[in-house]
Order: sequence, then C-alpha cells, then structure tokens
Amino acid sequence: MKVCIKGSAEQIKLGDIDEVCHEIDRILLPTDGSEPAVAATEYAVILARTFGATVKAIYVDTGLEALEYPEEKMSEEVYEGVHPSVKGLVIAKTLCERNGVECEVELVQGGVAKRIVAVAEEWKADMIVVGDTGRSGLKRIALGSVAETVVKGSPIPVMVVKVD
Repeated sequence: MKVCIKGSAEQIKLGDIDEVCHEIDRILLPTDGSEPAVAATEYAVILARTFGATVKAIYVDTGLEALEYPEEKMSEEVYEGVHPSVKGLVIAKTLCERNGVECEVELVQGGVAKRIVAVAEEWKADMIVVGDTGRSGLKRIALGSVAETVVKGSPIPVMVVKVD
C-alpha cells in the first residue's frame, strides 16, 4: 500500500493523508528452499492473498553447484521427487495453490542478486520478498548477503524476512 500525501516529506501532517492508493499486483519471490526462503514464501503468499497479487517465484542457478564439496550439499537429495535446486519453487507453487494465489515459477541463470533485481524490473514487480540467510561472522564477510545486496540494488521495495 502507498499513502497518498500532499506536500513534501518535511511538511507532512496527519490531515494531509487522504487515502491508501498503491496497489501491489506483482510480488517477486526469490527462493532456494532454505528455511529463510520458506519463511519469505509464507509472507509473500499472505501479502498476495491480501492484495490479490500474483507471485513469481524464481530460483537463480549460478552454475556453481557442481563445484561444491559433497559435505556442503543439502543432506536431503530429493524433496518430494524434486532436486534441491528447485525445492523452493515447488514449495512456493504449492503454498500459492493452497491459498488461492496465482503463481508462476521460473528458473533463471546468472549472479543471484543481480538477476533478482533484473527479473523484478523486467517483470515489473511491485515488491520483492526475500529471506535473510542468517549468515554471520566470517561467512557473511566472505560470501556477503544476497538480501542485503538486493536491498541496496533494487529500485522497488524489498521485504527481508528473518528467521531466528
């Protein structure tokens, strides 16, 4: 939702707020099936159901999976007959269907944060809902945060869902 306001931000008074006028029609949901991504999926579905929006769930394939050591891979090789790389897409599609939300899924390739922002712009998303990885310390310094990079690079609102 967007508050319609008269005047500049410094001059806003409660009486200047006329109506809520922004529509959320398209929510982009980047997902990898991780716990934070599933939490973000739940929020995206709630928002989509509330606003009558469509969700587009994407998984960004970096092409680096083959370079991982076996102990770094997900312990669960198959989730309901699906490879872990698309697990999040299956979860998103299922949650949307069960809640009467229109959902499309897409597998895209490239650098994760850049592709998320690019897809959001190409698809004309109204908002991005992304899970926070929860990395801290050296892992965060070495690998960075996709959510943080998306927030900094996105011209549209981004909701970051944290998981404790």
